[in-house]
Amino acid sequence: MDPRLHQAIEYDDVDELHRLIVEDRKLLDRVSEEPFPNTPLHVAAAAGKIQVAMEVAILKPSFSRKLDPEGYSPMHLALQHKHYHTVRALMTLDPELIRVQGRCGITPLHYVAGKEGDDELELLAEFLSACRSSIEDLTSRCETAVHVAVKKHNLKAFKVLFGWLKRVHMTRILNWKDQDGNTALHIAASEGQPKIIKLLIGYTDVNAKNFQNRTALDIFLVNVHFDEGLAKRLCLRSTSTLSLSQFLSMELTHFEKYLYIFGIQNEATLNIILIVATLIATATYQAVLSPPGGYWQDSTSNPPANSTVVTPNSSSIAVEKPHQAGNIIMSGSNLYFFAYLNSTAFYVSVLSIGVSALSLWPNTRIVYFSLIILGFAYYTFLVIEFPKSFSVVGVFALAFLWSLPFVGLVLPWLSWREHFRVVSRVDATRRQISDIPGLKE
Repeated sequence: MDPRLHQAIEYDDVDELHRLIVEDRKLLDRVSEEPFPNTPLHVAAAAGKIQVAMEVAILKPSFSRKLDPEGYSPMHLALQHKHYHTVRALMTLDPELIRVQGRCGITPLHYVAGKEGDDELELLAEFLSACRSSIEDLTSRCETAVHVAVKKHNLKAFKVLFGWLKRVHMTRILNWKDQDGNTALHIAASEGQPKIIKLLIGYTDVNAKNFQNRTALDIFLVNVHFDEGLAKRLCLRSTSTLSLSQFLSMELTHFEKYLYIFGIQNEATLNIILIVATLIATATYQAVLSPPGGYWQDSTSNPPANSTVVTPNSSSIAVEKPHQAGNIIMSGSNLYFFAYLNSTAFYVSVLSIGVSALSLWPNTRIVYFSLIILGFAYYTFLVIEFPKSFSVVGVFALAFLWSLPFVGLVLPWLSWREHFRVVSRVDATRRQISDIPGLKE
């Protein structure tokens, strides 16, 4: 590298850097011709010269991802020398730099997960917030940042990672296995870290086996840090496991058959069902609010025999039957036909939405709750509107209609629970098997 360029970096002189580039337009290109160059950005980042480092990173963005002969990127070097202002500046320029894999596949996130200290802890939290997908990166030993924190006995870093995973609903990462088939729970058990084990129980699969065919409980029982109370908690969570091949060899569960019959796995079909069902539910609910003929505006009692009661302020509308204000004007067979047909269409559409939402359970629990409230509101509204003279028959009929979607929503949910009990026992060495509904990743 040109000695003058070295001097510009040493003095953090951006003006001198540009003066040198004006003199030699290919100045920065020549230093990056090697496969693993030690670029001016590497030198500036290692020295904590933030102004020159940022200027070079802007002029040559590719330098930010290049590895030097020792296998380190500029951000790795800045971390090693604790130049955290430089690290934050580079992260602001490109958050994806947090995912650059250096020596042994270690990313900046892995690096800070293994380091203790308040500054490193804050930086770890900033990395996770700035680049969510960085938690999925693995080292050459298939280790996540969680693995690294547990292996380094870094409880504070683990708590940051664990808290963040819960908040972004990515606790599935806790079940990922390293090169030896160990999850974070296996490592905590072998290293005798009861505080981490207590946190993981309930969020990770205690039945998972490593490549030595041992569960976390098996490892913990022979550990010198054996804790009988903690062992009992692990034992209570333990159940028999299924290998992925055993699971795939089984008959389809009722839930899988249910998804197959209704074609819910097809995204295009699912979208059509939701759109049409929503339109029908909207139209039928509106029909109850504004039925044909409308509602009575006043109330009348039983009229005298052989007489006609005429409503006030009217000379042409005769009222031959008693009624209450707010009741539906329709009566007899017309009323029953309207109520049955409209209610059937409404509840079938609600059921269709529930059937479609079940494939994403338990993330759609709020949808189910909303559908039940909507159905109850519809039923209550019809009961109130029905004329008293027809209320007995009408209430029984509407109660029967209301029971149909209730059963239609409860039965699929029960089948999902049975399916989940099966797939929760599957111990898959692969990390992501998204084609199997409900299977833990």
